[in-house]
Amino acid sequence: MSLIGDIAGAYRAPSNSMQVQIERGITEPQTLFYGMLFGVINLIASFPRVMLSAPDQDTFTGMMAGLFISYVFFLPLMLYGLAGLLHWVLLKFDGQASYAEMRRALNWAAVVTAPFVLLSGASYALNNSTLTSILNLITATIFLWQLRETAKQVEYT
Repeated sequence: MSLIGDIAGAYRAPSNSMQVQIERGITEPQTLFYGMLFGVINLIASFPRVMLSAPDQDTFTGMMAGLFISYVFFLPLMLYGLAGLLHWVLLKFDGQASYAEMRRALNWAAVVTAPFVLLSGASYALNNSTLTSILNLITATIFLWQLRETAKQVEYT
């Protein structure tokens, strides 16, 4: 199945989607790819916000270059750290997963929220702060829902 099909399936049945990820085998290159893909999606989503806030082309280029480094290189590292912290906490509550499974669960939950991250980013172009706030809240809620379901699948199944 394609990545887009897997993401769509995660909205219907997040636990089953994570189980499919586990059955396919968890490899570190693919987990890192998901983290970097999430960073690229965030970079694309931030384009309208940066474009509206940058006063000139040089500032825009500098801001986008800084965001590229932050999102594509540092965001996956932060996801790895967050996965380690979350895994450590869940181990205290009888979690059974490996660190690699928890990393995949967190990165997969992040990738699944990608359509809403893009929607939230696009809302900046409309200059409607209420709509942007609502979409950001929906995106955060979907991420937390997906993270809860994927973490539950790897840690307690």
